[in-house]
Amino acid sequence: MRTLTRRKAHPNVVALLGNLSQMGMFIVAGLVILAIYTQGSFGWILTSFSVVGLVIGLSLQDILRNFFAGVYVLVERPFRIGDTVAVDGHTGVVQEIGFRATLLRTDDGREVVVPNATLMTSSLVNLTRYPVRSAKLSVSVPADQPLADVPDQMRELLAGAESIADEPAPVVLLRGVTLGRAHYDVTVWGADFDRAAADAISALRAGGPQWEAEGA
Repeated sequence: MRTLTRRKAHPNVVALLGNLSQMGMFIVAGLVILAIYTQGSFGWILTSFSVVGLVIGLSLQDILRNFFAGVYVLVERPFRIGDTVAVDGHTGVVQEIGFRATLLRTDDGREVVVPNATLMTSSLVNLTRYPVRSAKLSVSVPADQPLADVPDQMRELLAGAESIADEPAPVVLLRGVTLGRAHYDVTVWGADFDRAAADAISALRAGGPQWEAEGA
């Protein structure tokens, strides 16, 4: 329990594992005392307990799998309450981490109950672990402009948006020139990537009457 506390594990996990350890010690002590006083009958008694334990374990295997997965999530903390995660086709904000399931709240107000075992067997994406996320845009400008100057112009336009992070800096790549227009891939970063993308589109469209920008 002291080790878990030093690792800043969830208080519920510390108490639970402490109680389980204490219970295990009592069970072992009880079996030792039983072995001393029953002697020849102890083997039969132990076999009976083993069979009963096997039946119970098989009948509760899904519950036990979710339980131990919940303990792992609370100890290792791959995500925390308030993080936005994507798992098993669902994306939402973590509302509660229980011993059986984790509750997510989606953007449209739905509650998703994700069994903890799913968190162990499926790929999970923590969308808020890092402070900024990227947004990609497609931008096209008339090809009669000096193409060597266009990336610098775009960076200057993007520098005026507060929602766009300075680090990492915006990336501007020329994708090709077709039908008299030059097409660029632009990547910007921001804490709120939706707002960063919207502000970037507005800023780039201000570069000229024929500048076009949209989300990639």
